[in-house]
Amino acid sequence: MGTLRRILSVAMTLEIGFLGAGHMGHAILEGGLAAGLWTPSSVLVVDLEPDRRARAAEVGCRVDEQAESLREVPVLVCCVRPQEFAAAAAAIGPSYDQLVISVMAGVESRTIADAFGAGTRVIRAMPNAPAGIGRGMTAIARGVAATEDDAGYAGRLFAGVGRTVQVDETEMCAVTAVSGSGPAWVYLLAEAIRLEAVHLGLSDETADTLIRGTVEGAAAMLGSSELSPAALCDAVTTPGGTTEAGLAAMRSARLVEAVRAGVAAACRRGEELAEK
Repeated sequence: MGTLRRILSVAMTLEIGFLGAGHMGHAILEGGLAAGLWTPSSVLVVDLEPDRRARAAEVGCRVDEQAESLREVPVLVCCVRPQEFAAAAAAIGPSYDQLVISVMAGVESRTIADAFGAGTRVIRAMPNAPAGIGRGMTAIARGVAATEDDAGYAGRLFAGVGRTVQVDETEMCAVTAVSGSGPAWVYLLAEAIRLEAVHLGLSDETADTLIRGTVEGAAAMLGSSELSPAALCDAVTTPGGTTEAGLAAMRSARLVEAVRAGVAAACRRGEELAEK
């Protein structure tokens, strides 16, 4: 009885709780604080890792290592690994009027609602790694029992770490393959170019500087232009020039087909995880 009384007393002053405070969880936390969605003292962060709890405590949040402390928070952000969710949910116990925002890949809203019980409203979100520097791309989907107001709250939360888009939950596996895993596709291409740059005689330092600057600039142009990626590609390609020759060689090597196959494989894996 004493434990329940303590949980209820703490929960009365809390606005939001975080289950897990790794890189993504902490980025979302800091984004919400910067946006003024809540004060640090109204945030409870639960994580088993002392270093993560210490990092959250440094910005003024309350911390705990016991998942049950999150039982009565009005908003719960789940940032644990999918395979850790069942045990954590069991420790927290049933909720009767809680909004759960999940960034767990492959865990459907129905599974989350079943774990927390009747009255749970679920929003699924898929941010990507650049959220850690405030440049993320997050897809938000209304799940079980979630309202437009819930989706709006999630939108404001993830706007603190970048751009957002609303999708249907049935599209989340595709979203994960496109934007969730997307930074890896960009990094792989950048590394391939860097390797050939060094092979052509450039120093590692020069190659690295050129690639980082080129990717950053190209991404900025893509983000600010209304042109499609294909149109932008055409715009920088002179007939008979070097870019045209390079693109022809890449297409001959079936680069486009290889990239599409990779995205499709990531999507299939997401679907497999959702079925488990």
